[in-house]
Amino acid sequence: MRLAVLLAASLACVGIGFAKSAALSAHVKDLETLQKIIQYLRGEIVTAASPLPDAFWETGRRMRDPYRDFLQDISEDMRRPDGKTLPAILEENTAVHLADTRLTKEEKEELQEAGCSLGTGDRAMQKANLDGYEARLVQRIAELQKGLPERKRLCQSLGIMGGLFLFLILV
Repeated sequence: MRLAVLLAASLACVGIGFAKSAALSAHVKDLETLQKIIQYLRGEIVTAASPLPDAFWETGRRMRDPYRDFLQDISEDMRRPDGKTLPAILEENTAVHLADTRLTKEEKEELQEAGCSLGTGDRAMQKANLDGYEARLVQRIAELQKGLPERKRLCQSLGIMGGLFLFLILV
């Protein structure tokens, strides 16, 4: 019985290490998804000359959940005549739909700031704002990917070593 508990605890440590490794990859994928969203939004706003609610809706159609619901709910909220401002809509939908993503608090705030700038200028200004946000995303993705394999191996190794250490100490 004791051996089974020791093995389970050791395997849990290994699982934690591998889960942390997977979370690092998921974080990069979430940032890459944000980059795609920006590219699609830019195309809808600049090239297709879509109004913002339509641009968010069409961009959402191309995304997977939770980003699809996030974008399409923003579109629906913008169409309602309840007087909500775009910053309030973005804040509310970010809290609801992006809570389970791997995005950091700062990344969510930066996304909200980029979204708020969309309704404030002409198409050229909106494009410039989206270009600036995308450049910051590309830089952040590059920073994370630069050391990603090493950090993933480190997490996995620490999980394995922690499991072995726990097993040896408790035996």
